[in-house]
Amino acid sequence: MPFQASWVEHWLDKYCAPGQHLLVPSRAGLATCVRCGKDELTSTQTCMICGIPGEVPAELASLSSPGQGRVGKLCGICRDEFAQRHAIRDWYLRRA
Repeated sequence: MPFQASWVEHWLDKYCAPGQHLLVPSRAGLATCVRCGKDELTSTQTCMICGIPGEVPAELASLSSPGQGRVGKLCGICRDEFAQRHAIRDWYLRRA
């Protein structure tokens, strides 16, 4: 079986870093990032990583830029992966 990146790595590799999206309204209930093209729901707070509805309040921080962080929500999948791994693509879970 070929190497397959993790769920969180997939989203971090494909789209802007957490907190870096430049979202503009695109369709009813959606906003689109003009930098990376990711669509996000506007009717509910979504996961900072993958964009599905967020479940757990969390704070992410960057290892390479200590002052850079993001407070928001994570979905269960992303939260579980951060709980299992110390850091993923320069980001770590500061608190959940």
